[in-house]
Amino acid sequence: MAVDKLFLTKISNQWGDHCMGLWQRLFNRNKKSDLKGFHLSDSLVISQREGRLKEKLSVDLKSNLTAIRDLYGTSSDLSIRHFKAGPEQVQGAIVNIEGLVAKHYLENILEVVQIDSLKTRIEPSHQPDFYQVIKERLLTALDIKEISTFDKLCENLASGHAMLFINGVDQAICCGAEGWEKRAVEEPAAEASIRGPREGFTESIRTNTAMIRRRLKTPNLWIESLSIGKLTRTQVAFAYVKGLTSDKLVAEVRSRLQRIDIDAVLESGYIEEFIEDTPFTLFPLMARTERPDWVSASLLEGKVAIFTDGTPFVLLAPITFIELLQAPDDYYERVPIAILIRNLRIIAYWGSIFLPGVYVAVTGFHHELLPSELVLRIASSRQGVPFPVMVEVFIMQLAFEMLREAGIRLPRAIGSAISIVGALILGEAAIRAGLVSPAVIIIVALTAIASFTVPAFNLGQTSRLLLFLFIILGGTIGLFGIQLGLLLLLVHLCTLRSFGTPYFMPIGPMVFTDWRDAFIRTWWWNMLHRPHLVGSREMDREKPGQMPRPEPRRRE
Repeated sequence: MAVDKLFLTKISNQWGDHCMGLWQRLFNRNKKSDLKGFHLSDSLVISQREGRLKEKLSVDLKSNLTAIRDLYGTSSDLSIRHFKAGPEQVQGAIVNIEGLVAKHYLENILEVVQIDSLKTRIEPSHQPDFYQVIKERLLTALDIKEISTFDKLCENLASGHAMLFINGVDQAICCGAEGWEKRAVEEPAAEASIRGPREGFTESIRTNTAMIRRRLKTPNLWIESLSIGKLTRTQVAFAYVKGLTSDKLVAEVRSRLQRIDIDAVLESGYIEEFIEDTPFTLFPLMARTERPDWVSASLLEGKVAIFTDGTPFVLLAPITFIELLQAPDDYYERVPIAILIRNLRIIAYWGSIFLPGVYVAVTGFHHELLPSELVLRIASSRQGVPFPVMVEVFIMQLAFEMLREAGIRLPRAIGSAISIVGALILGEAAIRAGLVSPAVIIIVALTAIASFTVPAFNLGQTSRLLLFLFIILGGTIGLFGIQLGLLLLLVHLCTLRSFGTPYFMPIGPMVFTDWRDAFIRTWWWNMLHRPHLVGSREMDREKPGQMPRPEPRRRE
């Protein structure tokens, strides 16, 4: 009986010691590393995997590297290089993504850490002190910052930075080592000009902001950055001139950008659709450009420029309808020539919308508006054509749109040739086959030429859609339909807003002080004030009385 009691007592003591040992090991493991249970199962969906990135780094180097491998899986471009630094042989590692980091930057970091660290005399037990020595004394020539969470670590790895880990420290040193291939600065193909700068934006956001800094050398040019896209983490920046741009406009731009919650942002068009005032309209409520001179001029008027990493197109807000019909050449050429070309451009844009519809309405309902000889010639040219005028114009306009789209999608070397030759052959064959009349070919060709005069491509696309609407209105109820459509179009333009600014200004509402840069373009020495609503915070642009005059002849 005594033996049984002794045996039971021994067993209970051993079981208690075993439980206490398990509890202590579990407690010490949790205390040692915050990454217990960090392992990501292959069955987790993307939102669950992204949620795990909020974890903080551990003091244990092995745990951090294991977590990074677990995050990136079998990715072959993930590079982890181990090293031992200093006479104390402190363990460390450099993590980077191959292809995004320049190799000479990595070699410089390793040389500094491994060779220069031999001059330090830090005991192995003082690894955090060794970390401070590297950060404050050895890596002073590099752009560095500290990272403490995995989401920031992954974001900087994808941005071309190298991560330096030291065992015993729950932070990583982020070293700027970008080295990916970039497109050279060149003239934008879609916004060519006869006179003016020849450089355009690239896909690098820092290159683009540097172009603006080089033009506007004032410290009042402020650039704010944020990351948008849960998966792409695209860097977006907006620039403005502090003290010139309205604080309400800056706050509105910041608010609209911050409330975007989307998985990916691959182009500035993603941003544009989220922050525009009215999505249900054909007209662009923001300007997009590849020209640094246009962006600089807009910033000097009190506007905001929005840059998106990965695209050369910069968004400008707010914008007006009349500004989309202006070109940079207007401000580089002499005033009379600029006035003529600008008004010719405005007439051509409206002509590209109304010309086919007016032709259909006049030939179908209002013959009395044309000279008798012209009416007889049009009627004789339509003999044998099996379609009504509206269907005839509609079909030819659709055919031309298909040719234009095919010319854009084909390789540049043959795209323009095929589109031009295809239009000539198609028009000639259609006339010979008796499907369309020669007058319709002329109307469609004039409409296409007029649409090509619009500097802003996104505004030119609106005419390609609106002309079909006016063809239908003109073919059904004649010029009364054209008038009705014009009135509705003007009312729609007057109701639009671009970040609170009237889109049809200075026409609706009437702002006569801005007319000197609307249909006409006055001399630079006479453009004393900025636009009324956008630049009202600081209206004066220049000192008055600078009109050039010949020097008075001195009497001898």
